[in-house]
Amino acid sequence: MRQRPLQAVLLVYAIEQSDLGGDALSHEDRAQASREAADERAVPAAGDPSAQITGSSERFLARRADALLARLRVRSPGIDRVLAAAAGPTGFDRSILLLGFLLGFAIAFADGHRIDIFAYPLIVLVLWNLIVYLILIARAFHLRQPNEAAGTVAAREAAALQRDGFFRRWLARTYANRVYARIDALITHSIGFNAPLAPGLRRFAADWRELGRPLFRERARRLLHLSAILAAAGLMAGYFVRGVLLRQNAGWGNTIFGPASAHTALVTLYGAASAIKRIPIPSAQDLQTLAWTGATGGGQAGPWLRLIYWTALLYIVLPRLLGLVLTTLSLWRRSATLRTPATFPGYLAAVLRSLPPAPESKPAESSG
Repeated sequence: MRQRPLQAVLLVYAIEQSDLGGDALSHEDRAQASREAADERAVPAAGDPSAQITGSSERFLARRADALLARLRVRSPGIDRVLAAAAGPTGFDRSILLLGFLLGFAIAFADGHRIDIFAYPLIVLVLWNLIVYLILIARAFHLRQPNEAAGTVAAREAAALQRDGFFRRWLARTYANRVYARIDALITHSIGFNAPLAPGLRRFAADWRELGRPLFRERARRLLHLSAILAAAGLMAGYFVRGVLLRQNAGWGNTIFGPASAHTALVTLYGAASAIKRIPIPSAQDLQTLAWTGATGGGQAGPWLRLIYWTALLYIVLPRLLGLVLTTLSLWRRSATLRTPATFPGYLAAVLRSLPPAPESKPAESSG
């Protein structure tokens, strides 16, 4: 079931199950909404309560939920804020993204008041991302177990969750908890106006935290890709401040490299960026003039800044953008194929039993 209709049906279901007396949503409104949803449309027949939810029954429940939500909005406009909190980003997203940018910006200053042409902060970020790419590729080609392929949707989701790393599982769980906490805060803030609705809204929040796990997992993956992109952007911003605003020189000091090995290392690090932007890497002899000797040495930072920017773009930003697109597509796919709760068939049967019987059609008169 798609995310938006499922959330609407799940919210109405939670309210109906928690409001048996009809204080928040009267029984007359429920019956009228059922008749409106069934009016001149294809309606599933009331049969076995254990029957599977089908496309026609999903559409019927979604129409009924929309009709009931329209009535609820008149008395409780905050109902839309609850649905938006369940579907939209949270402050947790913004905090993680800001932290990624600030982290990249801060480590750009790790080598002191002079720009080291080896750009060790860049090397750390590139190596970290390369390790992540290898892990993602290995997981993408990981063959599923036969019993997993033939298992239920819930079993496949649980197996996919277990294949994730610890950090991603923690992030997805934290994301789900933050969505739940955001909805709970809205309920607590407006409980004086919506006291009869509060139990149903809290049940909806708990149910959605469980059913929305595939979406939270994909959102966590997308958040990690965005954070890596912003960390690279922060790194580039930090080097821009150092080289352009603070006018720091670029050079290299005492390392394990001699001039020849330093040239080889720089070609390995900046080779792709150098070829694309046609920025030559100094020869081993020229590198000697960039060596720091006490307080002197070094040279202009401009060419090295461009090499740093393009290396970050090639090894971090562009692959992460590809991962971001793929994750967004996966998120759209999962939001269109969410599983319905096991209690929905019984709920559907109860709703259908409350409908008045359809009038029997009279047999056509024979012409004589």
